[in-house]
Amino acid sequence: MTSVLTAGPQGTRAAPAAAAENATIVARDDVSRTVARFVVRPDGPMLPFTAGQYVAVGMRVDGRLIQRPYSSASHPGTADAHELLVRHVPGGALTPHLWRAGVGTRVRLGPPKGLFVLAADDSRLHLLIASGTGLAPFVSMVRSLAERHPRPRIVLVHGVSRAEDLAYRDTLESWATAGLVEYVPTVSRPADPGSAGWIGRMGRTEAAVADICASLEPTDTVAYLCGNPGMVENASGVLRVRGFSDIRTESFWEGAAAAPSAA
Repeated sequence: MTSVLTAGPQGTRAAPAAAAENATIVARDDVSRTVARFVVRPDGPMLPFTAGQYVAVGMRVDGRLIQRPYSSASHPGTADAHELLVRHVPGGALTPHLWRAGVGTRVRLGPPKGLFVLAADDSRLHLLIASGTGLAPFVSMVRSLAERHPRPRIVLVHGVSRAEDLAYRDTLESWATAGLVEYVPTVSRPADPGSAGWIGRMGRTEAAVADICASLEPTDTVAYLCGNPGMVENASGVLRVRGFSDIRTESFWEGAAAAPSAA
């Protein structure tokens, strides 16, 4: 069956001005010209969260606290901060302001939410399919799955436009070398300057999924998809045509009214 989950918050949220900043940006890494990894630490203890969930991050803009949800890439059991992948959206309500923020910037951090999470005690092969910043929840999921006994086989497909947008590439390659995950990155614009030197797989995410499906057993596989709605729809179609029925999805709209929505 295709799983149906309750939708997350829709669109950019404006909170009352009285809502106080309760967290600090403690690290930032620019993955590429348009993608950055932010580490946001709450003032108090981390609230419990489950791999795959998201948190709302807000900044004060013209007297209002503008918030956007971002999936956490952190380890649910050991993290003291949330790692978030953010794509810069020109003209967006929040990201241009967040993009100018540096280490030490105060922000509002909401509680973890969302139902795009791993099923408990599932020993089937886990096929994780992401595009762009939709990778974030899967980094958290792999960190959680690594502690299961027995650990299920994990295949992670990450599609991006330019090779420079392959966030967590070094981490995922090291996990692949250690046998924790089978990492399949793919680049749809290999001729772009941001893909200079790329010699790996080329093409859209759903094309990579079609190739990988040939070697997987549908009845022994659970698929999780996260990213832009077009990829999620197309890749889900590829899976269904090939007999995969347990498909769990979450879509990211990377525009002015972006928000994760589980379906």
